[in-house]
Amino acid sequence: MARNADVVVLGAGIVGCAIAWELAKEGRQTVVLERGSIGREASWAAGGVLTPVHLAEYPSPLATLCVESQNIFEAYLRELPAGDRAEVEYAVSGMLIPVFDERDERDVAELEAWKREHGQPVERLDAEAALAAEPALSPDLRGALLLPDVAQVRNHRLTRILAEAARRSGAEFRTGVAATGFLRVPGRINGVKTDRGDVYAGETVVAAGAWSGDLLEPLGLSVHVRPVRGQIVLLQSAPDTVRRMILSNERYLIPRADGRVLLGSTVEEAGFDTSVTAEGVSTLLHQALRFAPGLKRAAVAGLWAGLRPATPDRLPYLGRVEAIQGLILATGHFRNGILLAPLTARIVADLVAGRSPAVDLSPFRPDRVTNVSQNPS
Repeated sequence: MARNADVVVLGAGIVGCAIAWELAKEGRQTVVLERGSIGREASWAAGGVLTPVHLAEYPSPLATLCVESQNIFEAYLRELPAGDRAEVEYAVSGMLIPVFDERDERDVAELEAWKREHGQPVERLDAEAALAAEPALSPDLRGALLLPDVAQVRNHRLTRILAEAARRSGAEFRTGVAATGFLRVPGRINGVKTDRGDVYAGETVVAAGAWSGDLLEPLGLSVHVRPVRGQIVLLQSAPDTVRRMILSNERYLIPRADGRVLLGSTVEEAGFDTSVTAEGVSTLLHQALRFAPGLKRAAVAGLWAGLRPATPDRLPYLGRVEAIQGLILATGHFRNGILLAPLTARIVADLVAGRSPAVDLSPFRPDRVTNVSQNPS
């Protein structure tokens, strides 16, 4: 049966749910279509770290976007009911980056310089101070860099809570509904075709993560979004075994209040395969126990994998499609979907309302030409 809406959103990951809440708060009749379940793809599998992994190495427009969203995140959460905020477990736990060799020293020196240049708090610790801060670390370290302002959230909970907030504000979620195409007239999209009927809408927002490229291909859009698998190991230890988030090269530890510690993550070109592999788990455990041997007796409590939506130039596709009226893209956030969800939602709401977003969207425009051979990092 056909339904009408002001806006239809494709994808109920954290970006789609945040967009739906923002639009519904502004009184837009919003329908969210999700082929599976709410927040069960990359948004569920992520770690919930509210900072880019290697911020100093990011393209300047992406670094700016991340910092802007990081600055509004806590205020954004305050719009939620107190009980929901508590369940999300937003915590400024800080991040420690240990230094073991000359490569680590170069990396932290670059990041420290970037942080100081941008007025963000950062502190150098010697080996004794680093071990006092994190006894689980290897005594072989030379020192560490402390980022005291880095926060985290329970990402799968936040996604669900944003969907509930959007529903309370009037948004409709239709799960188990697969998009099969777009409703089109020359030069314009009027909604979405699904396996359960058409949804007519004045605006269509594609926020379908790694699946966005396939959805948009019939429109002739070269949106190069591909899946990059990330495997995670969940450890169970005593609370405060790990006190802060720890980042060592590509591996990170994220401590939760209940003593669980997330160990992640791999970066694999595996298509849409979400298998957890012996090689992936072995690599994660081996490398993590080298820099944090204090976790060697922690129990393995869970294993999973998710598919990050990567783009060739590491920049998300964010904005209107100039050649097709009524179509907005909000996809390709790669490792930063949790962090960028609040700002992305506000940008999309501005575009729908005809307002000029506070962020320059030209680097993220959907029709930009990208180098499809470039790998993300």
